[in-house]
Amino acid sequence: MPIRIQQLPDHLQGGLAPLYLIAGQEPLLVEESRDLVFAAAKAEGFLERELLQVSKDFDWQSLADAGMAPSLFASRKIIDLRMPKGKPGRDGSKALTEWAASPDPDTLLVISCEEQWDKSSRNSKWAGALDKAGVRLDIWPVKPADMPGWISGRLQAVGLKPEREAVMMLSERLEGNLLAARQEIEKLLLIKGPGKLTADDVHKAVADSAQFDSFQLSDCMLAGRAAEGLRMASGLRRAGIAIQLITGALYREFTLLEAFRAGRAAGQSEQHMFRRLNIWQAKQGSMRAAASRLSRKRLNDVFQALSMIDRQSKGMASGDEWHSLDRLVCAVCAA
Repeated sequence: MPIRIQQLPDHLQGGLAPLYLIAGQEPLLVEESRDLVFAAAKAEGFLERELLQVSKDFDWQSLADAGMAPSLFASRKIIDLRMPKGKPGRDGSKALTEWAASPDPDTLLVISCEEQWDKSSRNSKWAGALDKAGVRLDIWPVKPADMPGWISGRLQAVGLKPEREAVMMLSERLEGNLLAARQEIEKLLLIKGPGKLTADDVHKAVADSAQFDSFQLSDCMLAGRAAEGLRMASGLRRAGIAIQLITGALYREFTLLEAFRAGRAAGQSEQHMFRRLNIWQAKQGSMRAAASRLSRKRLNDVFQALSMIDRQSKGMASGDEWHSLDRLVCAVCAA
């Protein structure tokens, strides 16, 4: 039976299925869903858990052996089968299909896949057999447009009451990385405690954890602060940050600037563009200044420079990529 992740808590309150297949390329959501099943199983007397980690040389007979082995501490146990790739092979497919045909009511099988879960895996015979015998939970990535809502929900769940700009700042910085989002939320709760969370709180917390980062560099460039931007670029280089991460962040920022500038040139109000592009208030001043300072031609030059830096970093063009980044900082910040 397929269910959505939002349905899992209510499903578990109604009792356990004989087996669970939890799969998707969001490790945090796979882990949390699996833990919910384990907690519900413990409440129903499944007090022992045996972990089986599927690797290249995994012996699928061990699954059948684990099912037949008596529990040491209780009459009921969980088999925690972790199959990262979602590809059990011929032997694994046979073993899983046979288990699905005759599940043991005193042994709960929980299968999780979190590195590779594609259409061929979802449509496989073994996945279909597990689906019919128990519950299948396909976990889909959080879409960029849904990330602010996801972050806001997580913040509120731990007692934080975020302002919209705080949510947007976190969403922009975390770029869909849910594991990083959980860590950032835990850190904010530790620093601030429950209650109101402002954009300034987020900014201070981030500044405490990293003096130099590519987002601060882009802020300096948009605001035209050349000296500070060069210092940031040097700090990133000393910290060993991969320049591809920096150029990626800069590309996203200047793409946003290009969209803002085009909308403003077409007669749309700045406030409308700020809302549509999710540009939080603390960043609006530098975005407005950059849009006035940089013509369309200069923005095209920025994208060409970023492309050149990327090629230099991969050995596909001559020149030093960090020197090119310094020149780009100076060019963008020039009046």
